[in-house]
Amino acid sequence: MRIVLFSLLVFILQGCSTLKLGYNKVDSLAYWWLDGYADFSSAQSAKLQPALEQLMRWHREQELPSYAALLQQAQGLAGDNIAPAQVCSTWDAVQTRIDVLAAKALPALTEVALDMSPRQLAHIERQWAKKNTTWQDDWLKGTPTQREQKRLEAMVDRYESFYGDLNPAQTKLLLQQIKQSAWTPEWGWQDRLQKQQQLMRVMRSFQTQTPTADQAQEALKTVYQNWTSTSTGAGFEMRQRWMQQSCAHVAQLHNTTTAAQRLKAVQRIKAYLSDVKDLASP
Repeated sequence: MRIVLFSLLVFILQGCSTLKLGYNKVDSLAYWWLDGYADFSSAQSAKLQPALEQLMRWHREQELPSYAALLQQAQGLAGDNIAPAQVCSTWDAVQTRIDVLAAKALPALTEVALDMSPRQLAHIERQWAKKNTTWQDDWLKGTPTQREQKRLEAMVDRYESFYGDLNPAQTKLLLQQIKQSAWTPEWGWQDRLQKQQQLMRVMRSFQTQTPTADQAQEALKTVYQNWTSTSTGAGFEMRQRWMQQSCAHVAQLHNTTTAAQRLKAVQRIKAYLSDVKDLASP
């Protein structure tokens, strides 16, 4: 489910070639990802694949211009010092676009969810178990210092793909931010399990309560909102605190960057913007 909502942003945050090559295949990639979990029947595939293709046509026509506007705004911010409130404002705008995409995707996803068999739900749980083992290996094993180092390496890679090489002082700052972070692997693990359990409860209820399509859609909408909201749902206080802290950390790191690093960031965003405009053109 989540790949449909977030894969577009993933491509934008990767290299430009990935954006151009990947965006045109997002519907196929989304189907492949979902099928890996649900093991769709032929009849389910025949409904879902055209729906995903239609979703992508809508997104190209209606949403890419909004993405371009966000990138234009980010380009204007990247050359100067920024405040945490500006970072949060930008993220809120991104989240709004994700919410719009979620709302558009929900009817098709609901139709498939209502048609899931017990065997398919068991298949989803087995796939989750496999992914959960990998997640534990990646984030919960090792000493606290080893975990911090792994998170640091990931953060350095992410920032360097945007700004170029970081200097030792910036790397040290990132490590300090990790040590201060509201997010911990333990919390992330519990949050992950709670989300899976919540979605599975709703999916199983579809088989015992026979809801209408509107009722089922509303139930899945509530799941999505509980996963993402910073004002409602289980753990929202933590998500709110983490978001605010993340905005402060991004601004803090950005404000240490050199003129050369900011120029690289501006150029990177400019390239993204060019690609998005090309993709949005008829």
